[in-house]
Amino acid sequence: PAAPASAAPSAPTPAAAAAEASAPPRTKELAPAWLPPDLACSICGSVSANGEPHGVICRRRRKNGVVAGCGKSVCWRCMEVRPRAEFGMVRTTKEEFESLEDSAWWMHEVCMEVSDLRSYYGGEKELARARAAADAAEPVAARASGSNAGKAAAPPADPAEAAREKVRSMGVKELKEYLQRHGKSHSECVEKKDLVAKALEVANTVTPDLPAGPAWMAVGTICRLCTKPNAKEQGGVICRRIRADGSVGGCGEAICWRCMKRAPRESFGQVRTTKDEFASLEEEAWWMHEGCFAEGDYKDYFGEDEPEDFWRRRTGAKDEEWEDSAAPTKVGPIMQRC
Repeated sequence: PAAPASAAPSAPTPAAAAAEASAPPRTKELAPAWLPPDLACSICGSVSANGEPHGVICRRRRKNGVVAGCGKSVCWRCMEVRPRAEFGMVRTTKEEFESLEDSAWWMHEVCMEVSDLRSYYGGEKELARARAAADAAEPVAARASGSNAGKAAAPPADPAEAAREKVRSMGVKELKEYLQRHGKSHSECVEKKDLVAKALEVANTVTPDLPAGPAWMAVGTICRLCTKPNAKEQGGVICRRIRADGSVGGCGEAICWRCMKRAPRESFGQVRTTKDEFASLEEEAWWMHEGCFAEGDYKDYFGEDEPEDFWRRRTGAKDEEWEDSAAPTKVGPIMQRC
């Protein structure tokens, strides 16, 4: 029961005062802890390239009001590609974080207590399943990265991360040449770290050189839908296409085969493929979400003209615009390739 109004509040004990002093500061706006566009990732040093939040901050306000987490920022790319030994198993995605609205939160595994882990995954059984999945993926990824021991380390599977790694390995002269090549001044850069920071900003806006051939999902890559790490070779695909004119289509998100098959049509779209089909197309294989298709992609993918219903979803055109548009001949419903 509450103390009488006339009673004076008791002074905090030394232990309580020390705990309060060491606890992270409390703020009014804690949920959700999006990473602001102009705040750099604490791992790779990148900032947002499009002016939108580009990651999350390690922070949670527990039910008792205590704020937990180290407060460090993590961009979506580092969230996806950093190894478990360095980063831990607890991951999220932009889509998942956004769907949780004001209840969204995330912390590094090392920053979590057991109660945080149970709350994050939904219970003891769910936590056990998540840990088992991460345990299963880890040795496979370790074998893939360590099978060529003594040889040069393999480059990052993600082209954008490979471009950033290249920037980080540059010397001062190379960094200045890189900035000049992309039309950026370096006159305000005093130290090498300033050059690196500016070069990373450029790297985030430049389309990286993509490897030719099918965009298989690499071992250890996180599926954007189920957020589980891929535990085997060719365990899924990446939404990406390099067109004949050199332009790149797709959002670059990775999808495992299980989610490819089970994802709801309303949110995922109708365009699907299978591992067998993707492998059979060899170097010509590519796949993208329906929402990532642009003009001409449908015909190249399905080998037939784009139907009216697909064209309307892609363009958002009104009813009367179909007849007068340059849209392809109306040929009926979409054909699933899988």
